Amino acid sequence: MTEPNKQKLILSLIKDNLINTKLVSGLNALGMDASLYSLHLSETIFELMGFEDNKRSDSVFEHYLSMVEKVNELNFSQSQEELDVLTFEIYAELLIRK
Repeated sequence: MTEPNKQKLILSLIKDNLINTKLVSGLNALGMDASLYSLHLSETIFELMGFEDNKRSDSVFEHYLSMVEKVNELNFSQSQEELDVLTFEIYAELLIRK
């Protein structure tokens, strides 16, 4: 896979993870147990980016999860712009920490 295609795929997975997180959090807020519907895309993202399974990666993963939670503060039903900005922010942060 070429690097531009790989980057595009990773960005798409991050965005999908953000949307899924927002959906699962919303369902949980309504009193439903939606934890079974989480897609766990982060493992695929980390593998595609070349993170190894070690203590340092665990720290990056925890930071990633905290950044993903920012999606719950967004209202992207009107505009996808904030979602796109957060997607790129997370991707850039992962590149820096790699």
